[in-house]
Amino acid sequence: MHAKLVTYTTEKLNKSEKSILSKRMYGYMDKSNKSRYTYARKGILDGAKYFKICNNTFIIDHKCWPKVRKEIKKRKATIKEWNINIEEF
Repeated sequence: MHAKLVTYTTEKLNKSEKSILSKRMYGYMDKSNKSRYTYARKGILDGAKYFKICNNTFIIDHKCWPKVRKEIKKRKATIKEWNINIEEF
């Protein structure tokens, strides 16, 4: 299976931009009305085949990569990517 090994850095971003990128990538829990209601907000990677290795590093299916790359580039984070071939994950 063709995949991408991806790592990105957020050192040039401020705290709020880092938070926005993380929430857009992985999703988050949203609470309202004094935590009476809880909503699970989905991220871009929720519908993708990926394996998180560590912070800011993951392996993703090459078909899902363009949408994720667009979001990372939009937030002006630095990306490094490598093409890899792996067994099903």
